Amino acid sequence: EAAEAAEAAEAAALPRGCAVLVGAAALALSAVVVGPAVTFVGTALFDFAGASSSSAAAPSGARPRRLRGGPRGAKPETLDLSRQYEMDADSKRSNPTLRRRTGRTEEEAERGVLLEADLIAFDQTRLNEYALSRPFDLMRRAFYLASVAAGLYKAWKGDGEPTEHLAGDPSGGGGRGYQAASLSDASRPNSKRGEALRAGLADMGVFFVKIGQTMAQRPDLVGDELAEELKGLQEKNAPFPDAIAHRIIAEDLKHAGSLAPGVLWDGCDPDAAPLFAEMGAAHVASASLGQVYRARLHDGRWVALKVQRPGVREVIGLDWASAVLACKTYTTLSKVMNDYSLVVDTVAAGIRKELDYHEEAANLEEFAVRHAFLPFVSSPGWLPEYTGPQGSARVLAMDWYPSRAPSELNREERRKLVEMAVEACVVQLLVTGFVHADPHEGNLRLGDDGRVVFLDFGLMDRVDFGVMECFAVGIRSVLSKDWLELTRVMQEVRFCPTPLLKSVKDANGNRELLGCDREEFARELAKQMNDESGGVSRFGAMATALKKLSNRYVMLTPPYVALLCRTFITLEGLLGDDPDMAKEFNIYEVALPFAVRRVLSPRTRRGQAQLREGVLREEPLGDGAGASGEARARRQRQRWRAVATPKWEALAALLEETGGDKASSSTSSGAAASTEKDQDPFGATEGVQRRLLRTSEGAAIRRCLYDIDLFDTLQSFLVSADSRPLRERAIDRLAEYLSTWRLEAGLSASELRRRRKREQLEEWGPRSTAASASWGQWSPDDPYRLPAAALKSSKAAWKLVLRRQLQFALFPPWRLPYRATVGLTRVLLASVSIGVRALWRAFQLRRRRADAKTASPPRLKE
Repeated sequence: EAAEAAEAAEAAALPRGCAVLVGAAALALSAVVVGPAVTFVGTALFDFAGASSSSAAAPSGARPRRLRGGPRGAKPETLDLSRQYEMDADSKRSNPTLRRRTGRTEEEAERGVLLEADLIAFDQTRLNEYALSRPFDLMRRAFYLASVAAGLYKAWKGDGEPTEHLAGDPSGGGGRGYQAASLSDASRPNSKRGEALRAGLADMGVFFVKIGQTMAQRPDLVGDELAEELKGLQEKNAPFPDAIAHRIIAEDLKHAGSLAPGVLWDGCDPDAAPLFAEMGAAHVASASLGQVYRARLHDGRWVALKVQRPGVREVIGLDWASAVLACKTYTTLSKVMNDYSLVVDTVAAGIRKELDYHEEAANLEEFAVRHAFLPFVSSPGWLPEYTGPQGSARVLAMDWYPSRAPSELNREERRKLVEMAVEACVVQLLVTGFVHADPHEGNLRLGDDGRVVFLDFGLMDRVDFGVMECFAVGIRSVLSKDWLELTRVMQEVRFCPTPLLKSVKDANGNRELLGCDREEFARELAKQMNDESGGVSRFGAMATALKKLSNRYVMLTPPYVALLCRTFITLEGLLGDDPDMAKEFNIYEVALPFAVRRVLSPRTRRGQAQLREGVLREEPLGDGAGASGEARARRQRQRWRAVATPKWEALAALLEETGGDKASSSTSSGAAASTEKDQDPFGATEGVQRRLLRTSEGAAIRRCLYDIDLFDTLQSFLVSADSRPLRERAIDRLAEYLSTWRLEAGLSASELRRRRKREQLEEWGPRSTAASASWGQWSPDDPYRLPAAALKSSKAAWKLVLRRQLQFALFPPWRLPYRATVGLTRVLLASVSIGVRALWRAFQLRRRRADAKTASPPRLKE
């Protein structure tokens, strides 16, 4: 459409100047007439990004801002905020894709190239060409949207019947009415004005339905009643006629006969063999972009057919242009600093990607490959033979996954589903970098195999390794309330500009930007986070706090932020039906173990340098290239010496942060209590640990082990004064283990946990046969499946580490005899000392538990 828009712009009969005036006047009139409605839409769009974008500009085509500060009368410096989005080379490393495409014909490849070019052109730089080539269509669409928005506002405020909309929307914005089958039997409020709201958003089109789905998870912004009414958009959407869907299926799959016995479409050949053995004539679910049908193949498998809503491809471009121009008009008239049009681009581009069903299928397969190490996550398989042609597919076929919607679950099952979904999405953000950006109630289900099942992979977000590492540091900073460090991280991920800027009004009421230091911003950030209810436990509350802070300070909105915020705000919205869980739940605490593991597995140059600087004390080496003969001789002498030693204080602090010493600190109250609550109920932490040690994720750790001498490190740990805090924690953990040795059937507490974890994995069993083949074969002996190529590469890297340690042990020749006598004797004596101390502490722990049991009053028998 971008190429067509350019050609049509040259041939347009209406002069460009007149088109600009007419279009601007139409949008200005609509903004004035339905100001409150535009305000609501603007707030909804901006909340899609999670926080306000005060004075932000798009990365391409941004307008420079004037930065004031310094001596009075000095010429203000021009600040181009667009440059603030660019991350430096040391902080950036793209997350490579694992996408696997099927073979294409030349025609399909050409269509794919055109589609990718169309997506690239789908930004504000082509907005003028697109809008000016369709001035009358844009005006009609704008007036239509304004009239519907006015009717929605009147119906909601007056609690009356829906007003009549303009009949026959020329752009195909949506169907009339609101009667559809649901993904579940949820009982939502069904007031007249709520029905009018949902029907009006459906009539306005998919663009605005997506906005409503986002706002359904933000009762703090729109109110509880409105949020509950909007939740119906996540499970129900206005359907289009089933006869149209039947024709689309037959045309896309190039089938002339009936779809199934008794399911005919207009113009089919009734004598031809049916496409499916069985198919329901009516849809089983209706979503914003299409609706779903259930069918049975001739081999007995049940499949879900996702059929795209007709006319949605044509109307999305006009909606995008209308929303951008409306937001800019509203921003100009109301003189606010928030530029809502920046978020409109992200929403529109995301919807555009959702329309490519082959892109969604590739995302589905990639999701399974990337997350196969999580035993509690699953997704359906893709059937390419029943999917439309590449580049223009309107039908997507997937296996029918036996599962239940959240509203069909009891409280315990729903809580389990939410916990699994949160852990899975945290792993996606901090470990794999491939995030499901639309996890609302319609796309999350509890499979009959006990796993969380993700559906609808049209809207995915790819996270850069540098962003992952910064998010990990940010999570640790929030929990430790280190607001200065959080400010630094926000600048590094380009959420705040450098230098920091605050907005003030001059004598004439105009806003100016003044520079401020990190300490000032950190103080204001701490105050806003502490004042906001749930500011240090809920992602949505943090987003609200940052939104309020953006009224005074400039906050940028990088493109990746919009979908990430939507993911976690939507997940937190699932807690609304469980007040007890919502009160206890802290998403940052859930994310902390994965954040620490991301810090231990950096993939960027800056992250790797920070890790080495934090945990290693390096010895400087001479420069071999172009250096003097003395320097080269020094490097040759140090060839068989370790180039770094551990920083024991830093390692002890890191262990304390991960919670590794919690058990030891609670030994006085009884170590047996640690067996009652599993800290890793779904195996996510163990899966990430195995991935860290057995794939390229652990490259930074292996490099650290390559540069240190493990035998000298062991001696240092056992006898040095610097390692005493870490050594004491190790003794406590060993004492706890020994004190629970006969806890149950001769098993220790850790062995009990492992046995219970295995029982739980066996309870899950293999994934459903409807799961994607990319998940691989499940086995209770190896539930954390990793790609064979990654394991092979990791094994080769560990061989290098082992070879290096052998070099340290064998060269020079005199080192081995010394270590075999003096060194080994020191290690043995220190180990015996540690063992004796651990046995003594274990004896004391057992005696205290026995005394506590004797002193406790006996329980009354029922």
